[in-house]
Amino acid sequence: MRLWPWALEVYARPAVAQACLSLQDGHGQNVPYLLWAAWRASEGRGADARAAAQLVRRWDAEVGAPLRSVRRAIKPAWPGIDDAAREIFRDAVKAVELDGEKLLMESLEALSGDPGPPLDLFETLLEAARASGDPPRDAALRALAEALT
Repeated sequence: MRLWPWALEVYARPAVAQACLSLQDGHGQNVPYLLWAAWRASEGRGADARAAAQLVRRWDAEVGAPLRSVRRAIKPAWPGIDDAAREIFRDAVKAVELDGEKLLMESLEALSGDPGPPLDLFETLLEAARASGDPPRDAALRALAEALT
């Protein structure tokens, strides 16, 4: 299965979304990157986690985090800004953010090898987290691994 449809399917599970957002907000991890690592494990696909992490760090610094920051900044009401118009604009930013995540995932998928026997999910998540910088505590990654199984 392709990465994007797989990611949409698993992210729809409340426990997966919660674990991903906890890793993002509490540990500075990139959600599309973690989902890519989990997909790789399920598909048995090898990849250069360091090259992928380098791509993700730049994307997150220059595109993902700024879009997320704008979306979050305009979530509460703003005095002098019409609420309905603000919500329409916020939805547009959210849609662009989602399009960006899809583009990032398609780029990560292109860095992945051919399918093979499934890989250990937790170890693949840990490898990705370590390659991206300061990895979160094992418990946070284990929570995601459990939510995905």
